[in-house]
Amino acid sequence: QVALPAGPAPKLRSAGPGGGGAAVNKRGHSASGGWFARRLVGAMAQELNPVLGNMAKDPKATEDFSKDAEEVIARVDTMKQAGRVEEAVEEMIALEKKCRQACDGRSTSKLLCKICQTYFDVKDWSKLKEHIVLLPKKRGQLKRATTDMVHLVMSWLEGLDKETKLDLIGTLNEVTEGKIFVEVEKARLTEMLAKMKEDEGDAEEAANLLQEVQVESFGAMERREKTEYILNQMRLVLLKKDYIRTQIISKKMNPKLLEADDFQDLKIRYYEYMVKYWLHEKKFLDASKAYLSIFNTASVQADESKWKPVLTAHALFLTLAQYDNEQEDMLNKLDTLEAKKLDKVPVFQQVVKLFLRKEITAWPLANEAEVRSHPVFQDESHEGGAARWDMLKKRVVQHNIKVISEYYEQIHTARLCELLCLSDKEAETELSELVCSKFVYAKIDRPAGTIKFGKKQTYTDRLNDWSGSITKMLDLVENTCHLIQKEQMVHAARSKLKAKK
Repeated sequence: QVALPAGPAPKLRSAGPGGGGAAVNKRGHSASGGWFARRLVGAMAQELNPVLGNMAKDPKATEDFSKDAEEVIARVDTMKQAGRVEEAVEEMIALEKKCRQACDGRSTSKLLCKICQTYFDVKDWSKLKEHIVLLPKKRGQLKRATTDMVHLVMSWLEGLDKETKLDLIGTLNEVTEGKIFVEVEKARLTEMLAKMKEDEGDAEEAANLLQEVQVESFGAMERREKTEYILNQMRLVLLKKDYIRTQIISKKMNPKLLEADDFQDLKIRYYEYMVKYWLHEKKFLDASKAYLSIFNTASVQADESKWKPVLTAHALFLTLAQYDNEQEDMLNKLDTLEAKKLDKVPVFQQVVKLFLRKEITAWPLANEAEVRSHPVFQDESHEGGAARWDMLKKRVVQHNIKVISEYYEQIHTARLCELLCLSDKEAETELSELVCSKFVYAKIDRPAGTIKFGKKQTYTDRLNDWSGSITKMLDLVENTCHLIQKEQMVHAARSKLKAKK
């Protein structure tokens, strides 16, 4: 049921001189039925295209041409079979003008779609493309009619040959250019064209077509379709190895949206793409965070075969990350919060514990073969597996130097090399790199062959230490005086008691 809009009925004139019979309007239609039909069409036009909302609203219909449109459309089928296609199209165009001027969106839409359908049925592609471009350009063309025509033509694309499909996509792109009420259709056409280019092996051209579409601002597109579109953009620019554009596109995604139950598969895809980006940037901590987000997905948690590789990848990338407070905190959380699940992968649990203990770690690792066989250190999933294995060795050496700096104030270079299982040059290189990054504080004395750990004190630090030492000494003197005085008072009291006895 459609609620009729309020408003007075139009003025009527009698059908005959005697005033008898039904009242009719100037066009000869029954006024009572015509007014009702016009009100009905006007009300229905407001309810069509609910997704687009105000963007696709047309003016209210002032007259109803639905019967005339149905009659013309019925005659067109007969004329088409008789080969009178052009005559049938001219008749529809003449009626379309009346419908358009009366803002009868329903009838205009039917006529536009029928014109296109007629040329499609007779396979007259040149005339079809000509009218697809021509009809929306007519003065005051209704948005609903243009939208419906575009939808109809898009429904034919899948069954066409490649050349014809490309021509029609190009024609529809021309029609939809700059029209906000068909922006979603424009985006879908661009995606179709990009897919065709990718199938031809031209991934770079496909990425160039798709990356400029600002789909995140489309209010008419559903959330899931919009998310899939952005993920497709990310996939193509990654194939193109355009990592700057990947980061720009990734900012369009709202991580909170991906937490919805119906977005779990998209969440996994998004973070898999982000892992590729972070690995290219050599940011292992961010890559481990991406794997942690995948691990916390409900669908992954429910399947042991899925969470095991994700959890182990998260743990290994954490160990590959540069040491800082955040990295150490995440390692401790992993070791405590996920202890039960780490128990099922004991080899990788041992690797995590090696970096948490304040003990020197031997290289090569005890289970080196199993650790190295993990996809993190292979090129199949991500390029640079050998480089990441070398980085793990580097992190073990850095961990060992950090442990030694906490136990030693000064150590001979030969002893340090022995503990690290490195040559003099390699040990000095690693230590120098850590000192430059302020990972540890050390001073190398080459002639003496010693290394002194600890931060060099400034004059202010020395003065503060001296002041602190003086304060501590005075406190001890004061406490000693109190204790002596207490003993003297106790001794005096005992002496008086003995004297009385």
